[in-house]
Amino acid sequence: MRALYLETLRMLLNTVVCFLIFGAGLELGSSYLQIIAVVMYLSYLIASVERRTTWNATEKKSEYREKFPKK
Repeated sequence: MRALYLETLRMLLNTVVCFLIFGAGLELGSSYLQIIAVVMYLSYLIASVERRTTWNATEKKSEYREKFPKK
């Protein structure tokens, strides 16, 4: 449950930062800032999926501990 709260907070903060950078790009008329904001957000989404996949894989760790105890 704690991981869900942290992931939600991380997503909220990243979204706000990306929107601010994108907004600054619109305000300044800079397409480079807009592109940077979009790339940052897409990279965050990819990293989020990767973290979730890793978490789901390690969630089964207790099962492996029972099968292969430390000696």
